[in-house]
Amino acid sequence: MIDSNNQFQDIMAGYRTTRRRNEDILQRRKEEVRRVIPEWKTIESSIADISTSAAEDFIRGNDGAIEDLKRKISSYTYRKAELLKTAGFPADYLSPIYDCPDCKDTGYIDGEKCHCLRQKLIDALYQQSNLMTVLEKENFSTFRFDIFSTSVLPEIQKAHDAAWKFAEEFGSHNRNLLFLGNVGSGKTFLTNCIAKRVLDKGHSVIYFSSFRLFQSLGDHMFRKEETETADNVFFQNIFDSGLLIIDDLGTESVNSFVRSQLFLILNERLLRKRSTIISSNLDLSRLKEDYSERSFSRLLEGYDLYMFKGEDLRLKLRNGQ
Repeated sequence: MIDSNNQFQDIMAGYRTTRRRNEDILQRRKEEVRRVIPEWKTIESSIADISTSAAEDFIRGNDGAIEDLKRKISSYTYRKAELLKTAGFPADYLSPIYDCPDCKDTGYIDGEKCHCLRQKLIDALYQQSNLMTVLEKENFSTFRFDIFSTSVLPEIQKAHDAAWKFAEEFGSHNRNLLFLGNVGSGKTFLTNCIAKRVLDKGHSVIYFSSFRLFQSLGDHMFRKEETETADNVFFQNIFDSGLLIIDDLGTESVNSFVRSQLFLILNERLLRKRSTIISSNLDLSRLKEDYSERSFSRLLEGYDLYMFKGEDLRLKLRNGQ
């Protein structure tokens, strides 16, 4: 199960740890400067004194007290910069320290996710989608047309171009893809290409082999010890993730539970306008026969179909071709 809320809380806790670490570093630097430059403590005391005096004068009605304070502090600031330089410290040695200066290690800029938070979420999504290792090897940059026979190359080119467009425009559409074809014909590889690009763009991807998906659904439906909250989180992720990938549909044992759950997933994600990619070794007639007319109609109406034919590419690559 993927608990995106806990994962997000862990990331935000990491930001708090980062801020404390950087604050500690800055505090140690301040102590070092006070130790190395005796005049520094005198200046700090003077600034504190004139600030208190200016506040009292302002309360008494002296409207020029604040402007006078600014001029004096500016003079002290200039003197402090001279002292740092003379002692051999960098000019910004006592400036606030941030891993990300843009959001100041909060993860947000004006209420919007900072680029650093988006990247952390992307990194977490790689881990949670179970795709990290495989996506390093299977992505658009490693896709090879030369391993396909000339007889299937036009269809592969068509599927590749559609996959690239799907991934590049992800976030501005809610299209769905259905990849059908022989074992080892390139369906899963192209699906992984899409997953890599979609994750890189900062969207959530959940990947399941068909067998694991329905096994997990069964666990959450029938295990008494599971809490209602845990079940809600699990199903929320299945229904609401940006992209759901169901690989190798047809490798699981098909029964009434599997049929009903597949229809529920297809129907809910279509209603919620969430994109789904399904790959299967089955042909259209078997899909209709095994998964019911209702699910089949959802696939025909809501999915763009691409056929993969030809020999098992895994055997071809294994033989060094």
